[in-house]
Amino acid sequence: MNKPLRKVAVAGLLLVVVLIVNVNYIQGSQADKLRTDPLNSRQFAQQWQYNRGPIMAGKVTLAFSTKTDKDGKNYQRHYNESTMYSPITGYVSVFSRTGLEGAQNGLLDGTDKRLALHKWFDALVGKKAAGATVQTTIDPGAQQAAYSGVKNRTIKRGAAVALDVKTGAILAMASFPSYDTNDVSTHDGVKANKAFTSLQHQKPDPMLNYAMNETFAPGSSFKIVNSAAAIESGLLNKDSSFDASELKLPESGRTLPNSDGDEAKCSGAPSLINSFAASCNSTFGRLAIKQGQQQLGAMAAKFGFNQRVQVEKDMSSASSVYPTKTIGGDSLARSGIGQEVVTATPLQMAMVAQAIANDGKMMKPYLVKRVTAQDQSELVTADPKQIGQPISADTAQQLQEMMRAVVDHGTAASTIGGNDIAGKTGTAETGTSVNEDWFVGFAPKNNPKVAFAVVTEGPTGSTGAKFSAPIALRIAQAVR
Repeated sequence: MNKPLRKVAVAGLLLVVVLIVNVNYIQGSQADKLRTDPLNSRQFAQQWQYNRGPIMAGKVTLAFSTKTDKDGKNYQRHYNESTMYSPITGYVSVFSRTGLEGAQNGLLDGTDKRLALHKWFDALVGKKAAGATVQTTIDPGAQQAAYSGVKNRTIKRGAAVALDVKTGAILAMASFPSYDTNDVSTHDGVKANKAFTSLQHQKPDPMLNYAMNETFAPGSSFKIVNSAAAIESGLLNKDSSFDASELKLPESGRTLPNSDGDEAKCSGAPSLINSFAASCNSTFGRLAIKQGQQQLGAMAAKFGFNQRVQVEKDMSSASSVYPTKTIGGDSLARSGIGQEVVTATPLQMAMVAQAIANDGKMMKPYLVKRVTAQDQSELVTADPKQIGQPISADTAQQLQEMMRAVVDHGTAASTIGGNDIAGKTGTAETGTSVNEDWFVGFAPKNNPKVAFAVVTEGPTGSTGAKFSAPIALRIAQAVR
């Protein structure tokens, strides 16, 4: 063979080797990635052939599959109490997957590599392969209390989140308005499209998870963060006196009203704990000005503001916001009472309460407790993780006492006083005919097990104490 022919042969051989390597790379290490790529429409067309495993909350089955024909080639997905659990399960449709259906798709449909051996054994014994069972952290009683509470006590939108104080496990996540996930999980693309179109035209959007993917003005519940910054910096402690007299805003000269607090107690120089219990806007507007935007913003960031919270893979929250661009004095004062430039998700505020109840340790929130194969072998077990310590244990314990005072003799005493619960009320005036009403806290008072945040929208004159605090109490009482 002459030299030119040898060169051509070697080049051809190299090309064959490269092709073989590339095919193995695509079919091997890249197969799962390509199969689950959002732009790959084939995954949605083929998904009905899989016998997806159930999604559970305790002993309650939230999602399950049934055969649509005698030979078992296709399966239909069903959802129990779907309007209550839609923020958790999400759905599978001909167009997309959301919630845990999307986050745990490979395990649910049985295509995850961790189920390869189980699938091989099922085929060997002639058994139809099935997906894994996803056991959530949700407490059905707490979820029922949360959903029925926000549904019955809001005039527009509402949401609630409850977390295990020690682990960060999500015990309840309710959102209203909601929708029936069964309507969109049909195999019929025309019917699915019609259902989606109908839902998308409804206002407020029933498909939006208001518990973690929408932000609201936190109102006076943000005074928790304001107080934490002041105590942590050494500026004040819970017993320090601080000016609560009428506050005129530095730029406009307007008075910052104590409309959501107890005005009779907001004068002179009460202790921080008493100003907190009475929810004195004058105190916390002045405190924000004294600390400055940078210090207050730094504390908000430590609590997780201005970043998304990843609950599970492909399940992340919207970012709660404390402004990073310089704001004026009026806006700074209002930021100290959770208005105008500050917004937060209910999940974020529940995390704030969780960190305080857990002596300053903030835990990562999560929804999946355990995943098991058909033979009950465990594929996934939750591993609680601490993601920060925004405040010291001493600061947290002072805030715990301040939040107990709100219920004992403060703004929540008239509605939930005498109960074994602590928290902070909040009433954010939105400039419309709707208030955003909050209660953020923990229970029991002295050995906290559950932390929570509840937001409802009420008419002008509504308050967090009246509309949201009773919901939080029922959630805490329902947790087993």
